[in-house]
Amino acid sequence: MRSNGKGKIIGIIFAVIIAVAIIKYLGLLIIAGGLGYWGYKKYQNAKRANQKSKLAIVLFSLAGNFFLAFIGNLSNVKQQDLANKAPAVPAKVEQTSVVPTTAKPEQTSKVVSTSASNEETAPEQPKRIPITLIAGTDGDTFKASVQGKEEKIRLLLVDTPESVKQGTPVQPFAKEASAFTLKQLKHSNLSLELDVSERDKYGRLLGYVWVGDKMLNEMLIEKGYARVAYINPPNVKYVDQFREIQTIAQKSGTGIWSIENYAQEDGFNQKATAKTESKSNDSSVKESKPKVVTPKKEVVQTYSEPRESSSNVYYKNCSAVRAAGADPIYEGEPGYSRKLDRDGDGVGCER
Repeated sequence: MRSNGKGKIIGIIFAVIIAVAIIKYLGLLIIAGGLGYWGYKKYQNAKRANQKSKLAIVLFSLAGNFFLAFIGNLSNVKQQDLANKAPAVPAKVEQTSVVPTTAKPEQTSKVVSTSASNEETAPEQPKRIPITLIAGTDGDTFKASVQGKEEKIRLLLVDTPESVKQGTPVQPFAKEASAFTLKQLKHSNLSLELDVSERDKYGRLLGYVWVGDKMLNEMLIEKGYARVAYINPPNVKYVDQFREIQTIAQKSGTGIWSIENYAQEDGFNQKATAKTESKSNDSSVKESKPKVVTPKKEVVQTYSEPRESSSNVYYKNCSAVRAAGADPIYEGEPGYSRKLDRDGDGVGCER
């Protein structure tokens, strides 16, 4: 009897193991309930017979173990469900980890915005509008066709001597500046770069004119035909650059800077102009004889009015102009004549 009882217990244990392997979740609870019920029945039978049932104790123990296993399995399932429901948190951490760890959040935002703007302005080239010359006015003003519309354009941050202003006599270097500007504007590859404010109170377009890859505003200052002026914020993009070029022209005494106290911060000194003209008139009287006037003496340095001084200088041809170092020679300069300017653009003996 004892061996049969042990065999039954072993059989029950194997059956329980197989059931555990097959059944999950609620299966553990069902097995625990079944074993508990079986143990209860055995306990009742033994009680009626006034006996103790070891099998009932085993069954109760197994029922309790299965119940605890069910509780443990249930808690593990809940933890796995919670982990599966929140996969986005580590994903976000991984995405943010792409940003260099040495950069602060503020820095990374700047880097992103900079990279986005670099796609549009990476070359940092100014926006230029193609233009075509219609007519020249003076050294810093002209008319041009801009996107099919006739516009009057005023060069920004520069001021050339007056040559066409009513009530103002033609100032030294005014004709030279006008001729130089006209010569440059006759090129086909012209473009206009605007600054922040596009127009002045007169309705003129304000900007920087490019002749290919060279800026006309800058060239006028470099040649000594203009001074840096009319600095009105916010249109000050190239003002520092222009001032550096002007300093070089001043030190070398180029153009308007060759006349003492002529170019001032508020304009061009008329008294200095009159003084220079009187000197040039005196020199023209003294140099009335053609043989006294030599090309090397450069009557241009007196910057007298064209009609008064041009009769005192004569160049047979462009070779003589180049030998005197006066090329190119502009209309209004001493010695200029139409035979030296075959294309009639106001500039003779061009290389």
